[in-house]
Amino acid sequence: MPRGAWNLGIVASLVGAITASVGKGARPLKHSVVVLPWLKRPMQRFVLPNWVAITIGKRIFCWRDLDEVELAHELTHVKQWKHYGLSFIVRYLMESRRATRGGGDRYFDNKFEKEAAEAGEKARKRESG
Repeated sequence: MPRGAWNLGIVASLVGAITASVGKGARPLKHSVVVLPWLKRPMQRFVLPNWVAITIGKRIFCWRDLDEVELAHELTHVKQWKHYGLSFIVRYLMESRRATRGGGDRYFDNKFEKEAAEAGEKARKRESG
């Protein structure tokens, strides 16, 4: 499998968290961060070389603690999951496909990732004051 390709086996092992994680309604945004150091090697090998975290529903899985910028990025994905529910999976993959077909990068040119990157940049600006 080429470097950076999705390893559906790893992702599928995390999908069990989806049903309990996806919520609807106008409640405050709730999330949990689950630090699993063993995720680093397989996710960096099969997803992205610089992978830090993946958000499934309201759960953020990462291999180390996140800084404020990274957390802001992942919380945007929590909001996206809350907005789209389970259809977010298909929407995200279709957006990656669209980006690739347009000659772009499946991750960096994905509109969901761009939105999350903007949130991270806002957090970076707040940090730097």
